Amino acid sequence: MWVLWGIDPGEALGSLEGVRWWLAAPMTAFYLAAHTLRTVRLRALLDRPVPFGPLFSINSIGYLAINVVPLRLGEFVRPYLLMERQGVPFGASMAAIFVERLVDILCLLALLAGVTWLVELPPQGVVVGDVDVVTAGQRLLGVVVVGGAAFIAALMAFGAPVIRLVERLVPVEAVSSRLGAFLWAFHDGLRQLVRQPVRATVVLVWSVLIWGLTIGAVWCVLLAFDGVPHSLQAAATTWTITITGMTVAPTPGFFGSYEAFCLASLMLWEVGRDLGGTFSVIMHLGQFGFTVVLGGAFLVMEGLSLREVVEASRQRALRTPLEPRA
Repeated sequence: MWVLWGIDPGEALGSLEGVRWWLAAPMTAFYLAAHTLRTVRLRALLDRPVPFGPLFSINSIGYLAINVVPLRLGEFVRPYLLMERQGVPFGASMAAIFVERLVDILCLLALLAGVTWLVELPPQGVVVGDVDVVTAGQRLLGVVVVGGAAFIAALMAFGAPVIRLVERLVPVEAVSSRLGAFLWAFHDGLRQLVRQPVRATVVLVWSVLIWGLTIGAVWCVLLAFDGVPHSLQAAATTWTITITGMTVAPTPGFFGSYEAFCLASLMLWEVGRDLGGTFSVIMHLGQFGFTVVLGGAFLVMEGLSLREVVEASRQRALRTPLEPRA
């Protein structure tokens, strides 16, 4: 990976020799707890009697697909499996996952605001490849949240006129009709979702806990290394800048972008390139390995092929949704 180019292998090995692995090991428990709460949160967003066990399995396979399949095509895996295995309408699942993403972005924006307040950033910002990650992230995520919220409000308030407008903006008739049908299914799913507004508070609480547990996992790995900051403030800053960079510049498996932005965050505490690069690789492999092992285990248990599931979910997303409008 280009970001690790120039790192002294001897220095990196020396950093690994001093790692207290017993302090890093609890990160797996933090990741498992966070993933469990993601399942609880998705169940609340679906507001349907989906058993926890099957939903945990679907969530595990879905996050595996999101992490290893390019172009975010893995995002359709969870709605597809929920439809095939639990009978949840595709549009309802997509609506729940869309809201899930918006809430996560809101949490990340809050963390970005906290970083600029709690940490003294350099005058030029946190720059990676001529991009100020914090500023770019705040702008991009702000646009996503405002745009997403505005679209949801317009779709819920006006329904048909908004969908017809979107259809007219797409020049290809076949694509236009499919997109319109999908938006109707999405509209119906959202309408079911907002009928119980008290769920919004519950979902927000789960989301804050999920982000807190993830920061706890980063903190465990920080504690295992000498020469890096060991505070929760440093853990929150490191994860905030890393995940923001991954959002601004996504790569397959997030390899390269994860390490670059994690290293940039550690440099705020004057951590050297060799040590910072070693830490970023260990941090990424731990998180990526957890996702792959958990998702892979459930793929085997369910007797599924990731390639076939991804392709079937993509085809299902392209087909005209069959759910009737409520």
